[in-house]
Amino acid sequence: MNNHASTMADTDASTGPDAGSNADPDEPPYRVALAPLFETIESLEIDAREIEAAVAGGLAGGFQAALVIQLYDTDAIRRVGAVFGAPTLDGGWLAMFALGVLFALPFSLFVSSSIDAFVSKVMLLSSRNEYLRKVLVPLLQRSALTTTTMGLGNGYGVAVGVCFSLIAMPIWLAVAMGVPAAIPNLTVGGLVGVVAWAIYGGTLGLVYGLILEY
Repeated sequence: MNNHASTMADTDASTGPDAGSNADPDEPPYRVALAPLFETIESLEIDAREIEAAVAGGLAGGFQAALVIQLYDTDAIRRVGAVFGAPTLDGGWLAMFALGVLFALPFSLFVSSSIDAFVSKVMLLSSRNEYLRKVLVPLLQRSALTTTTMGLGNGYGVAVGVCFSLIAMPIWLAVAMGVPAAIPNLTVGGLVGVVAWAIYGGTLGLVYGLILEY
């Protein structure tokens, strides 16, 4: 920043009144006000490998979640398909795969924004609990990224399960399909859905971390 200021000072001394001639006087005010936002957007880089890891993790997690839901209640997986207009067993499985990929796409942003706080908290807890330390230290030494993303994935999956199974899905079934449903859906079926999506999140994080780490 000091070099930049020095350069500006030299430019002012050498050009006098012509300094700042590179600035665009006709630039819209909104562009000036939103300049930091535009710079942030331009600085974002999309890593194809991260997208591939998220998609693979989403498919694997979607399979696990669909399996748990179907084992609990075959009609439950059909109701997931009904959200997409296909209230069949095949429709439910395809819907779970599609949702698995859809929910996985923001996962890399979630990881990048949460990983520092998560690791700090885990380290603090492990320093106070000898048993937890004995479990975590070997895992982190062997596969630090995968262990971390799997932990983050579990939390991410719980959030997805609460939003989708307990709130979004019953609202959609009640409003669009005319199916009576409690909102939030605090039934055994709704809680099984949260568990299924928690497993989804753990699987997503596991596959995501393994692909990026190895």
